[in-house]
Amino acid sequence: MRAILMLLVVLACALPGAAAAAAPNTPASPAGPKPWCAPEVTELSSHVCFFDGPTPADGRRTLVIYLHGMLADTPGFAWLQHRAMAIHGKRLGFTVLMPTSPKEDNAFVWPTSESAIKDKEPAIVAGIAQARADLVARVGHDFDETFVVGFSSGAYYGSAAALRSAIPCDGTIVLAGGSAWARPDLSKEHRAPIFVGVSAADRQTREHSRAFGGALNALHWPHRTEEQNAGHMVDWTLIAHGIGWLRAQQKP
Repeated sequence: MRAILMLLVVLACALPGAAAAAAPNTPASPAGPKPWCAPEVTELSSHVCFFDGPTPADGRRTLVIYLHGMLADTPGFAWLQHRAMAIHGKRLGFTVLMPTSPKEDNAFVWPTSESAIKDKEPAIVAGIAQARADLVARVGHDFDETFVVGFSSGAYYGSAAALRSAIPCDGTIVLAGGSAWARPDLSKEHRAPIFVGVSAADRQTREHSRAFGGALNALHWPHRTEEQNAGHMVDWTLIAHGIGWLRAQQKP
C-alpha cells in the first residue's frame, strides 16, 4: 500500500502544467495542524471540498463529482489531488465536488468488492447527495449537467456505480481503473454514457480499463474508450477529452 500511495504523490505532481499553474496563486500553508482541504479549494463540510470553476462561454454549468484515488490518513496528503482537480476545473470550466471515501485501516479507499459496496454504498450515496445540495446552496445555483470522475480506487468503484446508476449523474469518466466484473442493472431505461480512459503506461490498471471497455461493448452501453501513454495519474488529455465527449452526448 505504501508504494502505491507514494506513486500517487509522484504522478499527481507530474500533471502537465500543474506546478506552473498552481505556484503563482498558492497560499502559504497555515500554521498548526493542516486542514483536510488544500488551500486552493474550499471546505464544504468535514472531509468534503469543492472548487468553483468558471462557467464556459456557452453558459452551461457543469458539476464534476470527483472520486479520488487512495489517500493516506496523513495531513496534507490529499492536497495533491485537490490541487490537480482545481487546475482541471479552472482550465475546462467546471465546478468540482470532492467527497472523501470511507476509511479503511490507515487509508481512505472506495469499496470495490460486491460485499463492501453493499455495506458501504448507502452511506456514500447519501453523503454525496447531501454534499451536492450543500454545494448548490453555497454557490447559489444548480447545474446543467453532472458528471462523475473516478480515478484509481475511485475508478473501480465509479465504474461499478455507473453500471447500476447508483450515483445520479449525466455521465461517468473512469481513469486508471475499471471493474469489468460489475453487474449492470439492466432494468434501468437510461444508460448514462461512460468514458474509459486507459493509462497505457500503467501496468497495474491498463488491462482492467481495457476489459471494462470491452464489457461496455458487449452490453451495447454508450461509451468511448481512449488510450494515452500515461502512467497512474489523472492524465490531462484523457480528462479533457472525457469532459468534452460527455458534454457532446448531452441533449440540448
